[in-house]
Amino acid sequence: MELGCSLNSGLFSYSGQSSVGTSFINVYGNSKTGYTNNPYGSKNGLSYGLSLNLKRITKIKFLYGLDIGLESLRSKVIINEVFGYNPTVPITSASQQTFLSATGQTFLNNNFLNFNPFIGYRLYFKNVSFDLSGGFDYGHVLSSKENGSAISTDGVKYTSSMDRKNITTDIRRRIQFSAKYKRFGLYVGYSYGLMNYLSGMMSDSNPECFARIMRFGFNYQIK
Repeated sequence: MELGCSLNSGLFSYSGQSSVGTSFINVYGNSKTGYTNNPYGSKNGLSYGLSLNLKRITKIKFLYGLDIGLESLRSKVIINEVFGYNPTVPITSASQQTFLSATGQTFLNNNFLNFNPFIGYRLYFKNVSFDLSGGFDYGHVLSSKENGSAISTDGVKYTSSMDRKNITTDIRRRIQFSAKYKRFGLYVGYSYGLMNYLSGMMSDSNPECFARIMRFGFNYQIK
C-alpha cells in the first residue's frame, strides 16, 4: 500500500460543436462591463491542482487506488470584438449599440473537488517503477465563472464577469502514465469529458461542449 501527494499543472479546454476559439463581449447599456457571448474556449488555459492518493500494488503487479483533490481548471477564448455603446453614432440613430473591434481574452475558471478511482499495472526497470493506469474523474463543480477583458481600437477597456455554473458534476475518462524513483515521481495524463456543459440550455442547435484536460505533475510517496 502506498500513500502519496501530488501537485499538478496542465492544459484545459473545451471541444464540441459549441466550443469556440474567438468570441465577443456583450456590454450592458453604455457601461464598460458585460459578459462573453460564448466563454467556452477551445484554446488551452493553464490549470493546477493538489491531491492525495492511495494505491495498492498486488503480488502480480496489478494496482488499484483512489486520488482525491482540488483542481482549478480554466479555458481561454480570444476576444476580437465588443458589442456595446458607440458614442460616435448619432443619438437619433435607431441604435447606438454596435460592434467595435477589440483585442483581449476571456478565461472560464472552473473549481472542482475531484475523485479519481483507477486500476492499472506496474513495471520495474532497475530502480525505477512505471505505472500505467486508467479510470474516471468525478469532478464536483464548486464554482464556474468567467473573467475577461478587452481593449477596443479607440483605447477603451471593457471587462466581463459572469457565473457559468450549468452542471454540478463532470465525469471524464482518464488515462495516466507515471514513473517513480524511490519516493519521487513524475506523471502525465489525459482526461476526456463525457458531460455536456451546455446541457439543459434552451437552443435550437443542440449545443455541445465537453472538457479536455492534459495533466503533468509531481508525486511524493509519503509512505
